[in-house]
Amino acid sequence: MAGKNIKINCSDGYELTGTLYKSDQTVKSGIVIICGAIGISRKFYKDFAQFISKNNFSVITFDYRGTGESKSDWDLKKLKLDDWGIQDINAVIKHAGIQAPVDKVFLVGHSVGGQLFCLSKNCKQLTGVILVAASFPHWTRWPFPRKLMMFFFWYFLIPILSIGRTNFPTRLLGLSNEDLPVQFIRRWGEWARDKDYVVADKFHLDISRFENLNIPVLSYGFDDDTYAPRKALKRLHYSLKNASIEEKYIKAKQVYPRGIGHFGYFKKSCSESIWSETISWMLKM
Repeated sequence: MAGKNIKINCSDGYELTGTLYKSDQTVKSGIVIICGAIGISRKFYKDFAQFISKNNFSVITFDYRGTGESKSDWDLKKLKLDDWGIQDINAVIKHAGIQAPVDKVFLVGHSVGGQLFCLSKNCKQLTGVILVAASFPHWTRWPFPRKLMMFFFWYFLIPILSIGRTNFPTRLLGLSNEDLPVQFIRRWGEWARDKDYVVADKFHLDISRFENLNIPVLSYGFDDDTYAPRKALKRLHYSLKNASIEEKYIKAKQVYPRGIGHFGYFKKSCSESIWSETISWMLKM
């Protein structure tokens, strides 16, 4: 099913570009928002969105401010990574509530999308959340010797490569499919150098919804994901103190011989196994 491009207005006036995939079914089961990983275009999630829409749900994908087709003529210096949660996800949840034919709105948070959704005041409107490879990263949560690589990345590589740049070379480093405004990656590095990540007091964010959100959460992790080790997944789970969390930590090669990693959940190879399981979980809500 082809999606229809839409515009979503944030409360601070920023306009996001998204895609709406409408279910063909007369009776809908709800609407699903896909909040992507850092620097990953909404187009990456097209196959997954189409699968969901064929199973009785409407779906919204979108590009965060400063990325993909949500780039604008705003002063780059005014763009903040915090606003991906505070403004962007918040606006998309509001928009989904208007679109939903029934009172069920689900959020799929991939990586940073699963880290930031609780910064949205509207997250309390969600029926349930599916976390995919979403964690609170800190170099101590990786096994040796990879933890040394992560220490170097967060403490040296990001600060050094941020000097004198407008855009950070995330594409060159294999972190995303586009380069991002440097302040996004600098802020990401600040968070990751603290064991409490975004919920650390020193970042002065409203983290009340991390502790107070009382909804079902299905969390997927994969043993071949070098970006999101299980200890880091668990730290995010711990921050969601009142959520009912069902963890699915999967031995990836038992699902797909080539593995899954950080991005493979959204590839068609997972459609008959994990995607179908996700559909079943949402239908129970």
